[in-house]
Amino acid sequence: MVAKESLRFNIGDWIVHYYHGVGQVKDIVEKGLDGNEKTFYKVTTREIDYWIPIEDADSEHLEPVRSKQDFDDALEILSSKPKPIAQHHKSRKKKIHDRWMDGNLLSRAKLMRDLNGRLKLEKLSFSEKSMLEKVRKYFINEWIIVDENLTKSHAKKKIRKALKLGVKKAKKERKKEKE
Repeated sequence: MVAKESLRFNIGDWIVHYYHGVGQVKDIVEKGLDGNEKTFYKVTTREIDYWIPIEDADSEHLEPVRSKQDFDDALEILSSKPKPIAQHHKSRKKKIHDRWMDGNLLSRAKLMRDLNGRLKLEKLSFSEKSMLEKVRKYFINEWIIVDENLTKSHAKKKIRKALKLGVKKAKKERKKEKE
């Protein structure tokens, strides 16, 4: 078993996995076959349990939950004017995927802002709508853990308000360009 003081995460810590989202370390367990034992973090999300090998805890796809300040910064991004992702659907799909896989909160805030802007100013494909909902869900699930006073419905309202402000800025700019 790995010495507890050398672990990046402890039982009870909240973490963010770039693919699985927010989860809590519930246990540290030994697993393996034929005497080939490894130590894993057992992480529980709302939907699933998954195991991360202790030696992979420093990988770039796993980190502690972000701070309240990180979410304040992300809200600033959400309220800024959306930017076009790409015109061609294949290029747009790749850029959306790359931003999602980046996993960085601010990158995902930009993705949510830009997808929402496209939804309000143009249109989204089915997969783009699905991604917008996925980004929003992951964002909210982490935010309500970071800010214990924040409810899911209040978080949704704050996001909606910020995104609406960003779209308003884009519409105002479009109007000026037409004049």
